[in-house]
Amino acid sequence: MIYFTSDTYFGRTSKAKSRKFSSSSEMNLEMINRWNSVVKENDIVYHLGNFAWDIISSEQMLLNLNGNINFLPSYSDTALLAIADNFENLKIIDNSVYCIENQNLVVCPWRMFTWPAKRSGSIHLHGGDTRYKANLNKENRFNTNCELWSLTPISLNSLNEVIEMTKEVNND
Repeated sequence: MIYFTSDTYFGRTSKAKSRKFSSSSEMNLEMINRWNSVVKENDIVYHLGNFAWDIISSEQMLLNLNGNINFLPSYSDTALLAIADNFENLKIIDNSVYCIENQNLVVCPWRMFTWPAKRSGSIHLHGGDTRYKANLNKENRFNTNCELWSLTPISLNSLNEVIEMTKEVNND
């Protein structure tokens, strides 16, 4: 199974408070439980930036999260990049824009106005500001920010279901 997420900000106290947790430790534990409830050991996760706030949080999360994580770093991912070589289940994707060809997907840590194969129907998945949600009526674009998906990675199957439902509504 393939999953997508972004903007987890593990270890960040201000993010924990805005998400209604009493501490970053409480938030981290709950997010580990939610992640592992859907992502299994051999699943693939594309994390589209803003993983963790510090090196200790990065290490703790990577030791506890299921799946093989393909990571597109964003501006605040220096802590993760510092320890990335220590984890076999983590792959850093150096390109800020990455095409998953066999799925017709373009992933990036932030929202783009144009992307490879946009005119031929490719779907753009991005992280970032929660004000920019899925926008299938105007563009084939989804925001994978975990706050939009109950702090849980979203599966490619679920995304495809949303796409099909949107097509059906637009065709009626």
